[in-house]
Amino acid sequence: MKAQYIKKQLLILLIAVTMPCFVDAQVIAYFNVGAFNTPANQPYIETYLTIVGNSLFSKKIDNSYQNAVNIEVKILKDSNIVKANKYNLIGPGFSDTLKAPSFIDNQRYSLPNGTYVLEMTLSDKNQPKRKPTQIKQTIIIAFDQINIQSSSIEVLESYKKTTIPTSITKSGFDLVPYNVNYFPETTNELSFYFETYNTDTVFGKNKPFIYTYYLENSDNLAKLNTYGDFKKQISGKVNPILAKMNIAKLGSGNYNLVLEVKDEKNIIHLQKKYFFQRLNKNVDIVALTQYSKNKTVADYFGKCNNTDTLKMFVECLWPISNSTDKERVINQAIKKDPVQMKNFVIDFWQRRAADTGNALKMWGEYYKSVQEVMVLFKCGKQKGYYTERGKVYLQYGKPSQRSMQNMEENTFPYEIWQYYTIYDKANDQSFSNRKFVFVNKNLGDDCHTLVHSDMRGELYNDRWRFEVTRRNNNGIADPDNTVPAGTENNQFDQIYSNPR
Repeated sequence: MKAQYIKKQLLILLIAVTMPCFVDAQVIAYFNVGAFNTPANQPYIETYLTIVGNSLFSKKIDNSYQNAVNIEVKILKDSNIVKANKYNLIGPGFSDTLKAPSFIDNQRYSLPNGTYVLEMTLSDKNQPKRKPTQIKQTIIIAFDQINIQSSSIEVLESYKKTTIPTSITKSGFDLVPYNVNYFPETTNELSFYFETYNTDTVFGKNKPFIYTYYLENSDNLAKLNTYGDFKKQISGKVNPILAKMNIAKLGSGNYNLVLEVKDEKNIIHLQKKYFFQRLNKNVDIVALTQYSKNKTVADYFGKCNNTDTLKMFVECLWPISNSTDKERVINQAIKKDPVQMKNFVIDFWQRRAADTGNALKMWGEYYKSVQEVMVLFKCGKQKGYYTERGKVYLQYGKPSQRSMQNMEENTFPYEIWQYYTIYDKANDQSFSNRKFVFVNKNLGDDCHTLVHSDMRGELYNDRWRFEVTRRNNNGIADPDNTVPAGTENNQFDQIYSNPR
């Protein structure tokens, strides 16, 4: 992959979700739905659900633990219920309550053409009093037997030959859905399943046609020639395709998986796209390192002319800027003058490198962390480097220990970070054994606020336990009291003393 192409991809930030349900119930799920048809023209939909295990309360069964969700589904047409389903989904057993595994569910519902509203309710079976998670989605089914049509693109976590048909079986394979349109660097393959209908009607019976699939940059629709393939098939009522491609060397960015159906004359009769996002820091940094062997930081930023990208390059420096540079960051972000923003970031990194460092390499290493916070610490529309966890991560680095508690009784979700050694990139100072406490009081998102730290220059609050405890002000009137009454069974003091 060319360094110029990779360099362009470095300008793209990643915020990855398909349809995440982060509501105040704390039951976290990823949901998707696909529409398919049969040779007899009997359409159906499939629901794909991934339940995040550590968002549930665990129940001890014998020598292990288990999670369970009660699922209620209603499918309505013109406000009338046409399909209904209610069942319990039981997760796999596990031994460590801090490492509860996620688990999936796949259901099928036969539906004629029409417009429907699907309503799904998820309740924690082990904590029935918790407010349930609600999912609502409009579904349009419009298949016919005349034109070339297609199913949804079903992206897969894995697949294998079928031995006993189940709800995840199609065309002789068991297909495990992948419900998030985000592929981290630990994922090296993109697998998918797709069906085309009525090719025998349009092309004629037993006529050859071609499936083509490839990747394109979703921002400029540029085709990536090194990613893709084609397969020949014979026309039929239903033509399935199951394929995969290696994305191990695909850099960070926003992409489309594109599928096309072409006739013998190479004319496109159908095109379908699936958007996804990729984070692959290793590839990005290798490309940037290769580029930096012959280029300077001035060459790199000088070739960037996109105002929004330059603004992001300026803004992301806030966590590691001193007081003077922070003022310059604000001024440049407000003015949005491309030339001035270029000059600022070039000057910033040249000053950082001085005479001994490689400014472009330093930027590449920092930008790697920026990409991480954009994915790890997103908060609504707020960019990751402006969130409080993101700023701490960028200014002080990755914590030695990060303890996350989402289900502790009578508390908001909270995190405690510990640094064995810590280097302040903004003030060029080093310390040891520093801690940070973050709390999420707005359960409808993933926005954590810093409520206490013993790091110099950060918010210090020896009554931070009142911030962690949900609606417990017992003892708050006493200014010398630092621990709310009635929290003897909570773990925050133990975790603070010994993060894990």
